[in-house]
Amino acid sequence: MTKTANSTANVKIPAQPVRKVPHEADTLSFMHRKPRDVGGVNYWNVEATGYFGKDCDKGHELAREYLDFIGRYPTNGNATLLGCIVNDMCRVRQEERKPSGNHLTGVEIGFLGEVNRYTMATMVAVVKMLGKSEGGDA
Repeated sequence: MTKTANSTANVKIPAQPVRKVPHEADTLSFMHRKPRDVGGVNYWNVEATGYFGKDCDKGHELAREYLDFIGRYPTNGNATLLGCIVNDMCRVRQEERKPSGNHLTGVEIGFLGEVNRYTMATMVAVVKMLGKSEGGDA
């Protein structure tokens, strides 16, 4: 084999450090790991105050915490994290019918509304950049 002046055969690329992704239950304030004998994660461990506006504010705050986490760690596992959170929201509130007739409190409504707001803002940018969404006809 002939060597050329611009050969990359001897170029060493330094190994990139492996970025450890923290476990969501150890990072997000509204989650916790279940006891070792049970296993798993409680994805929604939030108490509502009963004051809708205050609870919505708390939900917005928790949503921004979640969005920051998935933005920093966009892993395959975190791509399904929202579904786990919503599932536990429903599980926790299933038997708690509120005076309004709803199961969800302002915390859940605020959380989901804030996630939706960020999703819409992202899709506005995508549609402007690509000219259309990839999700179907609009």
